[in-house]
Amino acid sequence: MDRQELKPDETTSLLAAIVDSSDDAIVSKTLEGIITSWNRGAEKVFGYSAAEAIGQSITLIIPPERHGEEANVLAHIRRGEKIDHFETVRQTKDGRTINISLTVSPVIDAQGKIIGASKVARDITERKRAEVERERLIEREQTARRIAEEASRVKDDFLATVSHELRNPLNAIVGWAGLLSSGRLDEKTIARAVEAITRAAQAQDQIISDLLDVSRIINGRLRLDVRPLQLIEVLETAIEAMRPAMDAKQIRLLTLLDPAAGPMAGDPDRLRQVFWNLISNAVKFTPRNGRIQILSQRTDSHIEIIVSDTGMGIESQFLPHVFDRFRQGDSGTNRQSGGLLTLA
Repeated sequence: MDRQELKPDETTSLLAAIVDSSDDAIVSKTLEGIITSWNRGAEKVFGYSAAEAIGQSITLIIPPERHGEEANVLAHIRRGEKIDHFETVRQTKDGRTINISLTVSPVIDAQGKIIGASKVARDITERKRAEVERERLIEREQTARRIAEEASRVKDDFLATVSHELRNPLNAIVGWAGLLSSGRLDEKTIARAVEAITRAAQAQDQIISDLLDVSRIINGRLRLDVRPLQLIEVLETAIEAMRPAMDAKQIRLLTLLDPAAGPMAGDPDRLRQVFWNLISNAVKFTPRNGRIQILSQRTDSHIEIIVSDTGMGIESQFLPHVFDRFRQGDSGTNRQSGGLLTLA
């Protein structure tokens, strides 16, 4: 089949039809940036009709803060250089900004002189939005993975600590029980062995109780027995329980208890447990001959209990994690102080 040649005017008409039917914005302009042609794709993308755009400066669709780009584009065109897939932002008739990809080429006349520029602009707003969303999802997934990995690491540290804390009193029980079974101990050593076994068993019982409390809290099954109580009386019983430990380290105790701090409603056993943990930590981390101060005061409708000490304190970088589950400031099996639910 013979190829049919198109006449020049037919070729021009065909090219014009192709340009006009393109979904991309195809625009021509002079070297001064004045629009000379505007296809239907440009009308669709930018919102201006051909009658509104032709004869206007191309800055009609360029946001004010990007006007400098036009001078740079025209400089390239005057040198006969083509700009391929330049991603930028343009402005529509209704004031919206859209992301576009620009390809700008020099327009050359029959004598080889550059007389203007033609540009093809493709709206890539949806593509950019999809890219941003994809990046956001990737970042969210990476953050979730980091959090999960950190949670797994913290839980592993916690389990290592639990194993270590459970083994310590168990070793004492097994060791002293073995010596007792040998039958070679005198009465004084036997009494010491019984005391050590009792103390170790009580320590292990406390650890198991703490673990059960953590489990109940996590599963939402911790029950509170709320009833009227005198808060100072509950606090004083926790203080008295820790006096032998304070005396053993020769720690001075200062108490400033507001008698007006009560009565109130609460669970006395759980409050006593909270106070005991706070005071126990204070004793644990306060050096010999140090000082612990316990203050109670009413603030508006609230009652504040403040336990302060002269110990090492909590490192500033750990403070945001004090109440995180499974976190301890001094964690791992090589830590200096014992205990399962320590806060410092």
